[in-house]
Amino acid sequence: MSANDQTKLAVIATDISYMKEKLTRIDSQLLGNFVTKEEFEPIKKIVYGLVGLILVGVVGAILALILRQ
Repeated sequence: MSANDQTKLAVIATDISYMKEKLTRIDSQLLGNFVTKEEFEPIKKIVYGLVGLILVGVVGAILALILRQ
């Protein structure tokens, strides 16, 4: 094995260790900072329900204005 090959292997080993560190950081960020779909589902239902109620109220008010005239 030549010195050039050893240098290449050392660079590859360094790159692999750097990638392992980055993946570990990414994994910890994913576990700590994001919400799963199961956790978000009740909030989504509440928000969609409130938006639906608001839209029904606005459409109802517009229809009431039109039908009164």
